[in-house]
Parts: sequence; C-alpha cells; structure tokens
Amino acid sequence: MVRLVCVLMAALLAAPMASAAPGYPDRPVKIIVPFSPGSGGDTVARMVADELRKSLGGSFVVENRPGASGQIGTEAAAKSPADGYTLLQTSSAQNSAGPWLVKTLSYDPIKDFAHIARVITVPFLLVVPPELPVKTVQEFIDYARKNPGLAYGHGSATAQVASATFSTLAGLNTMNVPYKSQPPAVIDLMAGRIQFMMADLSVVGEQVKAGKLKALAITARNRSPGFPDVPTLAEQGMTGFDLEVWVGIGAPAGTPEAIVKLLSGEIMKMGQRDDVRQRFQAVGFDLAPNTVSDHAAFLREQLDSWGRRIKDAGIQPE
Repeated sequence: MVRLVCVLMAALLAAPMASAAPGYPDRPVKIIVPFSPGSGGDTVARMVADELRKSLGGSFVVENRPGASGQIGTEAAAKSPADGYTLLQTSSAQNSAGPWLVKTLSYDPIKDFAHIARVITVPFLLVVPPELPVKTVQEFIDYARKNPGLAYGHGSATAQVASATFSTLAGLNTMNVPYKSQPPAVIDLMAGRIQFMMADLSVVGEQVKAGKLKALAITARNRSPGFPDVPTLAEQGMTGFDLEVWVGIGAPAGTPEAIVKLLSGEIMKMGQRDDVRQRFQAVGFDLAPNTVSDHAAFLREQLDSWGRRIKDAGIQPE
C-alpha cells in the first residue's frame, strides 16, 4: 500500500511537467520583433519560431514593429494580453542599453515582461583596416596613443557604447563617428576613412574571413569556433570589458507561468541540439539559452553594466 501511494505521488508530481500548458498553442502565437526584417533580432526570432513550430506544433508568426530604437514594438508587447499568445523578441538594445539612452522610456525593461530565456549572444569583434600596422590589441593601443584622435564608427547604440568602453578602458583619445546603420560604417572602415570599430561578429565576420578587415580581438568569454585564431580581449590583458549583446524571448508580465516554463524548456532543448547550434553559428550567432531564473539574474547584471559603461563614456540620453 505504501509503495502504491509513493508511485501515485510520483505520477502526480510528474504530471505538471507533461501537461504544463495543455493544448498550447491552440491558435497562432505572435512574436513581436521591434526591428526591421533582416535585422539580427528578426533573424533570431524567425529561427526560434521555426523550431517552436516543429516541437510544439501550431503556428508561431513573426510580426515586425520597428521604430524608435525598438521602443514601439516593445511597448506594444508590454500592453498586449498576457495569455501566452503574444511574445516579444527582447535584446540588449531594448532591455540593457536602451533604458539608459532615452530620457523617457515607455516601459520598464524588467518588470513589464515575463522574460522567458536568452537565446543567443553576439560578441563584438575589434576590427581595423588591413593596412593598419598592428596585429594585437596592445599594438593597437600603442599606435592609438601615438596617433591621438583615431576615429571609430558605429551604426547602433550598442556598438557606440562598446567602442567608447574600449577606448575608456584602454585610456585612448578617440573620435566618435555615427552612422545610420552598421554597413556604411563597415564600408568606410574598409576604405580607411575611420580607423576601428567594435562591430557585431555577424556584421563583419565575412569581411574578416575575406581579408578585407583585420580582427584583433573578440569580446566573448571564449574564442569563437568560427574564428579560432582571434584571441579574446581577456587573453590580451583587458579584463574589464563586461558588455554582451544578446537576444532573447519574452512575453507581457503576467503570462501564465506554465507557458513561460514550457517555452523556456523548449528553448533550452534547442541549445542541446548540434544541428540547431550549427544553424545559428552559420549566421554568426552563438546559441546560449539560459533558464528563467538565470535569465532574470543576467538581465539585471547587464542592465547595470550597460548603464555604468554608458555613464563612464559620457553618453547623454536623448
């Protein structure tokens, strides 16, 4: 009898896992992407939607709502019904750096969302024109100190903060050259009109492989499998760079916990599959899912880090 009770209790405890969100999804799930089609976040959201269709069935549809550096789509998601049928592509742009770069934000980057999981991290590459006479970070620092006023380009807020942070940590006198997007900055860098960039690996990876740009370092904790010869900043003595570009999946605050856990679990499973990892790596992304609790800690850590670096760089909110 005691054994039977134990078996029944074990079955009851296992049941919520098997039926955490029975019948979900029974209608289309919308994933709001607050940036344009073809952006990094859009690519990630579409790849996640594709995998969720395979694992959960049903329909997962990406809806682009770009504008105001991601604020328009993010605010729309925050105000959507918290029923599990509206999800949001979250990122360092909206949830880490953005809150420090605007004077009035229409949403709380932490409290207004049920943060489901981080999906990827995107390391920066420190890149220079091939003709610049440097091969390492220290050689570049020495060169920049002898030639004050070197210009860095950026086409995004995160790239601006990353370049400014590198300059601050290295004690360099550099000049900021803004662009409307990253590709024009890359073109000018290859032409030698600017001297360096901290650019997303997904943006400059192909140019590095083609020899059109020279990569001196990567900001990831470990070397990238796609660029094994590019050492990390930490390997070269710069240990204070603590910024990460990341993309995740969230939902409006109050979304049922069962659905949040279900989706988090499915994203974690993606990270365990070699075929999915290879798909992400092929477009320059490191698949790096985390649990709901770990993601909550990561969010607060990155919000603080980006805020501190933005203030240190003297970047004023607009």
